[in-house]
Amino acid sequence: MDRPDRLAEGRQPGVQQRIRELLDGEWSYVHSLPGRGLRVNLTSFINLCGRLWYHDHPVTTALRRYHEVCTYLGDPAQEKTHTDFEDKSIACVEQLRPEVGEIAKKPAGDIPFDTQESVREPLLRIPSMVLLGEVRPESYFHLICWNEANSLVEGMQTPYRAARQIANMGFHDPVDPYGLIKPLTSLAVRYEDYPEERGQTGAEITAVLAAYLARAPW
Repeated sequence: MDRPDRLAEGRQPGVQQRIRELLDGEWSYVHSLPGRGLRVNLTSFINLCGRLWYHDHPVTTALRRYHEVCTYLGDPAQEKTHTDFEDKSIACVEQLRPEVGEIAKKPAGDIPFDTQESVREPLLRIPSMVLLGEVRPESYFHLICWNEANSLVEGMQTPYRAARQIANMGFHDPVDPYGLIKPLTSLAVRYEDYPEERGQTGAEITAVLAAYLARAPW
């Protein structure tokens, strides 16, 4: 979903490389934190489920992440926040198990296209219903925002990754009733272009998403 070419207009040369380096570096950072494997992969999985609605990636991408999440379930070394959001996110995984659990264990190349399409529906339906209590076309943008915001305030996501994930959804021109795309796009760009301000920019991103959590009904 990373489209740095759409973000480079009017900016200093090298923006595409800066974005890629930031995304790669922060991905490596969050995945290197001891005890965070469950929540980091869970955040990514819920995000991938939401993006399935927009056909941003194949179903097998979500299935691989689902399998990764399952490898951490039951591991006592994993950090837990024991929040309602975390409990519901794990409930999504458990409710999906009868639908996708065995399929997700197979290599992507061994999953026929018809089988992939058959599990697209539960991957879209169950996370949206469990986390938001609704399944509508506009729910999937909300699912991504709700997931990133909660993961950030619970310390399981970085400000830049949360901002960039939501800002990138602007490509699809979703209904954005809480006005997140514009400010988070601006803050993500500032984070990318002004390294000396990243501490302050990260704090502003967190404040925007914390305010969103206080307003949104889920």
